[in-house]
Amino acid sequence: MKPQRPVFSLETVSLDMYKLEAYSDSTLFLSSAITLTLNAQNPNKVGIWYSPSHLKVLDDGLPIGTIRIPGFLQPAHSSNVSVEIRALFPCLNVSQIVAEASLQDDSRKNMFQMKIVGDVGAHLWVFHIILLKIKVALECNISVDYKELTMKNEVYTAGVKHHTASFPTNPDTIFINCALAFYI
Repeated sequence: MKPQRPVFSLETVSLDMYKLEAYSDSTLFLSSAITLTLNAQNPNKVGIWYSPSHLKVLDDGLPIGTIRIPGFLQPAHSSNVSVEIRALFPCLNVSQIVAEASLQDDSRKNMFQMKIVGDVGAHLWVFHIILLKIKVALECNISVDYKELTMKNEVYTAGVKHHTASFPTNPDTIFINCALAFYI
């Protein structure tokens, strides 16, 4: 039995809430809540149960947000499990992020860089029995060309505005490099 890595792909991104605060010194702060819907695939002969987890989002080593992952089951040989995760950013200094990005060399100009770190509990699930508990340490470095991202209004429902993010079709504008470590 040769285990294979489960596959996760991003299906949708929804901006659930945002608040912009501008100050007289031209400083702009953004608070937001984002829902990301992932498609989870498990090619293995056993299911995997993931414990609820919190991951940290860092900018230059400083925490700027939290990602909340609910507990969920990836059945054996599954190919279409939807998982909604929430990313919360309580108070991003947008002015500082843009200023730092503009100081980068030409190849990284206009790039917002962040790191996602944390542990996720994973349990092998066979016949409704947990056989083995392991932890997966996750570290992802993400760079996004923020000038390529646009927001568009989706609909107005009962006075609430819903937004969706429009991601660039050029894959060279979002860079993701993740490392995993397993421990018991």
